[in-house]
Parts: sequence; C-alpha cells; structure tokens
Amino acid sequence: DPHRWLAETKWLCEEVKERESKEKKLRCYLRQSREQLKHLAQVKESEHQSLFKQIKKQEQLLEEVCREKR
Repeated sequence: DPHRWLAETKWLCEEVKERESKEKKLRCYLRQSREQLKHLAQVKESEHQSLFKQIKKQEQLLEEVCREKR
C-alpha cells in the first residue's frame, strides 16, 4: 500500500530528525560540561599554586624568626 509506505516513511523521517536534534543538544551539553570541568580544574590548580606560595612565604618567615631568636 503506497499510502501506508509514505506515512511510515514520513514518520521515520520525523523520528530521525528528532533523534538528530536530541543528539545535537546532548553534544552541546557535553561540550559545555567539558569546558566547565576544564575551567574548574584550572581554578583549582591556580588556588593550589597560590596556597603553595603562601606556605613557602610562611616557611621563610618562620626561618627568619628562628634565626633572629638565636
């Protein structure tokens, strides 16, 4: 039956379009999530470096205080 075949073909085309649209949205969401994760990792690394510098400064100050006491 050509009418049934045409209807099924149209339905399948709509299904494909809908799935492609969902896939595109999910890929976009995945890309955004990866970018956000990368940014958060950079922020964490930056904070780590800053804390490390602070610790080094405090160690130097402590060493100076110890030398002055002697």
